[in-house]
Amino acid sequence: MKTEQTEPSGRVPPDSMDNNSADLIEKMNAILLSLVPGSESPIEFSRGLASDIFMGFAGPDLHPDIETKDVNVPGDKSPVPARVYYHPKSAEHPSPLVLFLHGGGWSLAGLDEYDNLLKALAAQSCVNFISVDYRLAPENPFPAGLKDSQAALDFIFENAADFRGLPDKVAVMGDSAGGNFAAVLAQAEDNIGKIQAQFLLYPMLDVHSTHNTYPSRIQFGDGDYFLTRDAIDVSVENYGVTKEHCKDMRISPLFQTALADLPATYIIVGHCDPLRDEARAYAERLAKANVDVTLDIIPGAIHAFLSFGVLDNVKNYRTRLAQEISRRLSPG
Repeated sequence: MKTEQTEPSGRVPPDSMDNNSADLIEKMNAILLSLVPGSESPIEFSRGLASDIFMGFAGPDLHPDIETKDVNVPGDKSPVPARVYYHPKSAEHPSPLVLFLHGGGWSLAGLDEYDNLLKALAAQSCVNFISVDYRLAPENPFPAGLKDSQAALDFIFENAADFRGLPDKVAVMGDSAGGNFAAVLAQAEDNIGKIQAQFLLYPMLDVHSTHNTYPSRIQFGDGDYFLTRDAIDVSVENYGVTKEHCKDMRISPLFQTALADLPATYIIVGHCDPLRDEARAYAERLAKANVDVTLDIIPGAIHAFLSFGVLDNVKNYRTRLAQEISRRLSPG
């Protein structure tokens, strides 16, 4: 296993956020304190709050040249919205394709919150992305969103040319709960050999074990580092699964035992992310199964940092991720 810790500019004390992330958390907390729930339901209020935070701190659009197109792709029960991000070179030469599955605890966020991140990745990786707005819990509990994601992936395999894509160069990517979906898809027997790589951004991989199984959840999950243990628990509750069922590999992919045939894997996570240690545990298990895996732990970084374009160092980390995508999906 290749384990890398990319140093940000300036020194970051061990187990501390970098100053830029600390400032961001302070601004987020100010938003939380200023909002008063109205007549909307708790889940609607949470969705609005998540959108305000992710859109408010997404930073400027540095890649307006990236062509996007809103489409519908097949879901499990009915078509679901999706957004395609085209690298300019794909107009002349088919490109690898990455299916992107957004985070939000299976119940929050959508396409708009990830626009700037996916434009940056498409611009720098020479790869086209398809972001899928799968059905959200709690209205659509497990396995609705996962089934939508699989249906979209099947459609991409069969219709890659419609997205200026190469059918033999398809990868999956997701962040947080979307990283959970991506990991589950990569493990699915019917997808083995078809998915060329998986890119897991601070993925949620184990919702069965108690929080104290992972020191990072205890150290960084109290509310001072963005993602909280309580938020993880609420996400699981919204997803509609009980603790008795959470060891199901479609819910907690960390417990998958058949790993040897999985595709090349890149995992990136912040050092100050409660999900850090389960990402490390999964990378270690993949390495023991002789899977090509790189674990990139970013000192000082919090959960979801790649989405926050206002952070000083995020451009460098997006570039690093784009380079990893290009390396693993190069048509050559």
